[in-house]
Amino acid sequence: MIKIPLAILSVSILLINSNPVSYIPKLTETEPIKIEINPLVKYDFRNLRDTLYTMEDNIIEVNLSTQHVKLISRDGSIKEFPVSSGTKRIEKGMDTREGLFVLHWKSKKLHSEQFDSTLMLNWMGFNGGIGFHALLGTRYYKYLGKRNVSHGCVRMNREDAKEMYGIVEKGTPVLVHSGNNAITIDFGKEGTVYKYYDYKTLHKLISARFEVIYNGNYFVSAQPKLLIDKENVSHSGLPIGDSEKLPSKQFIKPAYLYVDHNTNDVEKLEYISEGKNRKYLTLNSFLDSQ
Repeated sequence: MIKIPLAILSVSILLINSNPVSYIPKLTETEPIKIEINPLVKYDFRNLRDTLYTMEDNIIEVNLSTQHVKLISRDGSIKEFPVSSGTKRIEKGMDTREGLFVLHWKSKKLHSEQFDSTLMLNWMGFNGGIGFHALLGTRYYKYLGKRNVSHGCVRMNREDAKEMYGIVEKGTPVLVHSGNNAITIDFGKEGTVYKYYDYKTLHKLISARFEVIYNGNYFVSAQPKLLIDKENVSHSGLPIGDSEKLPSKQFIKPAYLYVDHNTNDVEKLEYISEGKNRKYLTLNSFLDSQ
């Protein structure tokens, strides 16, 4: 007599006596997977600017294309003055040079050594012999805010020059541009950590930072906050870059792109670097391998 184990016998009887049925397990309802892409992926970064910092209370911005000066104060107030910058169209004239400078010299009255001892009122020098000032008389007023007609300096009317002279101090940053600058200045804050370098080192660093932003690597490269003052910005000034070279897209670290929290890191990278999102983002190859 063959002995069949009880467990097998029970199963056999169950299978023999059971009608075939389709068993459909009950599925529990789950919330749909939510995937949210960082809005920065689709952002147009051509308005992005590198930023340097000052501990001064004012910033001067000269726009050569509009022939206007903005005096921006730490308290948020902004004053705007019409000016007339330099041009090489006139005899012995020169274009006011673009760049990032600081005020190095102030004098209420200064006689020009180059132009027959012309009296310059409320002189504020930032680029060697180039500075802000007013003149006696009012004939030049008609060009202020309209046309560049000076020999190189930035002319102002007497009232505006006197007002700005009374507000700004030596060391105040002066950003001269034609609307094409790839850099801007902001006010530093007590307690924030900044890096401070001498002029030569600072010049090289800023030039290198422009290449980083031009190549779209601004957000994936460590960019310390740089501090400027009258000691590390010479009369020659610093470069301001070229906004025409700024790309519309910047690389973004994968960690900054949101996907479902249940996916692992490999799946996240695959999701980010393939499919629909590829047209919005080109990843750094080094990050792809991590």
